[in-house]
Amino acid sequence: MDAALQEETKRRRQQEYENQQLRQENEWLRTLAHISPVGIFRTDNKGRCLYVNERWCELAGRDLESVLGDRWQAVLHPDDLERVLTTWQDSIQSGLPFRAEYRFVQPTGRVVWVLGQGARELNGRGEMTGYVGTVTEITELRTMRDKLEHSHAELEVRIQDRTAELQRMARVVEGSDDAIITSDLTGNIATWNRGAETLFGYSAAEIIGQSTFVFTPEDKRASAAILKRRVRAGEDIHHHETVRCTKSGDQVDVSLSIFTLRDRAGRATGTCAIVRDITGRKAAERRLRRLSWRLLTLQDQERRRLARELHDATAQTLAALCMNLSALARNESATDRARRLIADSLELAEQATKELRSTAYLLHPPLLDESGLPAALRWFVEGLATRSNLKVELDLSPTIKRLTQEMETTFFRVLQESLMNVVRHSGSETATIRLHEDGEWITLEVRDRGRGFIPSRREVFGVGIAGMRERLSQLGGVLLIEPNDPGTAIVARLPKPTSPPNGTPAPHPARR
Repeated sequence: MDAALQEETKRRRQQEYENQQLRQENEWLRTLAHISPVGIFRTDNKGRCLYVNERWCELAGRDLESVLGDRWQAVLHPDDLERVLTTWQDSIQSGLPFRAEYRFVQPTGRVVWVLGQGARELNGRGEMTGYVGTVTEITELRTMRDKLEHSHAELEVRIQDRTAELQRMARVVEGSDDAIITSDLTGNIATWNRGAETLFGYSAAEIIGQSTFVFTPEDKRASAAILKRRVRAGEDIHHHETVRCTKSGDQVDVSLSIFTLRDRAGRATGTCAIVRDITGRKAAERRLRRLSWRLLTLQDQERRRLARELHDATAQTLAALCMNLSALARNESATDRARRLIADSLELAEQATKELRSTAYLLHPPLLDESGLPAALRWFVEGLATRSNLKVELDLSPTIKRLTQEMETTFFRVLQESLMNVVRHSGSETATIRLHEDGEWITLEVRDRGRGFIPSRREVFGVGIAGMRERLSQLGGVLLIEPNDPGTAIVARLPKPTSPPNGTPAPHPARR
């Protein structure tokens, strides 16, 4: 009977824990749907709309209430409606994922191209209850694709007839939005199309015969000379991103593709450069990176908040429960059976308290804020070695003191992810951690002696490595993955802070 009661208690606590996890996961999903940069939708098994998130409404130019049920079809472009509905019905009947490109027409008349994707949603019995999917804006991609397809079609025609090819090429070059520039072997400009005039502001008469260094910034001329040498050696340059100057002195982000021009005998006669203005795209990338950094920052803040709540609320409740159980255990009037139940309950409560504190510290170690990175690294390594039997050698340079909060958090997360990959995937029994100063860099190395970075494992590692790279790049750092012969080396580098961090980081709220 005692065993059955204990088993029931364990089952009930496990159920409560799972319910709590489910609530937390549901809250995460709601938050992610709210901040998602892509539209998210959900339908029933007949294709009627049940839910769309804010981004979907923004792309469609409608609110949620106006698209529920079958009313979402009114958002589609009339020319796309039949095709999308047919594809949608085919997906429902076949059970295959839905995927289509189509247009939203906003009330203002603006047309937005999107890529819609959906997959079946199943209940616990494996029955389809509807579809859940996303829509991603591809307006710019469609425009670029149409231009690219158009250019490819023209190139295929030019190849068939040499004379017609040259005539059509001249028209395309002259009318292209991209700057197309040819130079002789000395580097002097030979031809200058209208796209180049628009981009750089120089007329053909002003620029032909001059060096391409005229619109190359002073600090980019050395790298430009290297590109020229590579092209003259027979190498083609594809989509090299750099900066060039306009006639007014403004700098623009450009993408360079440079090719060698040859005569019929195969001798190099000069070069042709296609220069595309990517200022808008680079600005969009910067906005995306700011959003990515914001998401990472919010993630770290949420870790701190969860750690605080676990410590200040749940852990204190468990501590009170342990004290009550201890008091009951000392009650001499209790029966032997009651004492055993109380002792078991006290042991379970103490174990839960210990596990909860470990979880809170893993979410955000208090030592990271209170004592700095080296202390937090030692604490994490010691705990992981105890839990996993991984033997870790730790080499921390004594010259490294306090870094900025962002740098310390980034290095800690890199170590955390790297060591977990060692434990889960490498098969190595040992790992070496080294934190040191390397010229103008602070470098963290995590080396194991396992099976190495196997190509088939890329999908397993992908998300963690992408997260590490993103954290480091936001602070001007780099992530290198190198063979360790045997094993793998993860090398994370951040530039040294130009000045010491302002003040001492605030103590971690979950630290007693």
